[in-house]
Amino acid sequence: MNLTILSPERQLLEIVQVDEVTLPTSEGEIQILPGHAGMVGTLTTGVFSYRLKSSPPSFGVLTSGFFEMTGETLTLMAETLEFKGEIDVARAKKAEKAAEEILRGANLDEHQFKKYQLKLQRALVRQQLVSKEH
Repeated sequence: MNLTILSPERQLLEIVQVDEVTLPTSEGEIQILPGHAGMVGTLTTGVFSYRLKSSPPSFGVLTSGFFEMTGETLTLMAETLEFKGEIDVARAKKAEKAAEEILRGANLDEHQFKKYQLKLQRALVRQQLVSKEH
């Protein structure tokens, strides 16, 4: 199956042949294999992976977006994307602390609260991925 991964900042992959893809979605984690039925869905912040033929899986972190499976083509469109090797753990720890401090503040409106909750979630997911042995 063909995989394309896009974000506003860059095109991570373009029409690469893969054997499987695992995605964090609003319905939970899903795995897509060649021959999967067509579908469209919402991505959530979390770890994604894909496997090229006869190779170990590649891992990364993505944030909200959409995916579409049509025929033998899977397209991911995410707000942000990072491969495991691109994650700066020190930066993620700093972002975690900053988000926690702001969330402790009592005068956040609902939008601000959600914004910093997502920042905290992204920082934690980045750290989890880097600390895991794959």
